[in-house]
Amino acid sequence: MSDDFGTGARPGDGHDTHARAAADQAAEQVALRADLLDAHFGLAAVIVLSGIVGAFVAPLYGLLVAGTFVVIFLVALGVQCLAGITWESVRRAYQVTFAWGRWL
Repeated sequence: MSDDFGTGARPGDGHDTHARAAADQAAEQVALRADLLDAHFGLAAVIVLSGIVGAFVAPLYGLLVAGTFVVIFLVALGVQCLAGITWESVRRAYQVTFAWGRWL
């Protein structure tokens, strides 16, 4: 039984692993395409929002907003550091956490 492309490889026998890895890497590059300026805007928004919530609702809630993003950053940093601790892993974790600032 061969595939539809005439290569003789069957799905799941390892011949399509390289193509899937390349597609996954391309998708990751698109997702992480945001630059540091976008992440800085996201961080600034979190700081301003935490201050507003802390001033008008309760200081504890402002800390909870900020603390939530600290936890998200630490989880992203832990995942990035699985391949080794570098400044690149810190930058990627920062971008993953705050790059949504590009949509502000």
